[in-house]
Amino acid sequence: MIAMTILAMAFPINVLAISESQEKTIVEQCDKIKENLRTVQHSDSRTRVYLGRYYETILSKFITPLNVRLVENNMVDNKLIDNQESFTKSRNSFIADFIEYQKGLEDLIATDCKTEPAKFYDKLTRVRSKRKIVADDTEKMRSLAKGQLDLVIKLGEKL
Repeated sequence: MIAMTILAMAFPINVLAISESQEKTIVEQCDKIKENLRTVQHSDSRTRVYLGRYYETILSKFITPLNVRLVENNMVDNKLIDNQESFTKSRNSFIADFIEYQKGLEDLIATDCKTEPAKFYDKLTRVRSKRKIVADDTEKMRSLAKGQLDLVIKLGEKL
């Protein structure tokens, strides 16, 4: 039983194989699908630039300067330092995960869905998974930013 589990993990089987109706739909709607994917790609690219700047601003204009100021005044707050570290790591993960997603999306768009609908569908499922990871990264960043605000409010109450 253990050997079967290890083999299953080493050689994953595509449980969600494409059905004939899905294949037919992909072939028939290939041009519309690609057009929609390009729209998503363009929109996601703009969103990534916006979020990247937003996260960088939070880190460089709020989180880091506050911690530096607290250290200079011998008022070290470990929770704020831990949040800065988590925020930095999560931001870096967001950037790396988005790049992976974008590469996958480019590869998907480059795939000929009329001649290779099954391959296209397989890549589409992988891209959806990568996009979900980016969405999770974004949610984590939002949570860390909110956590920073809560920590700053608590710090203000102590002063």
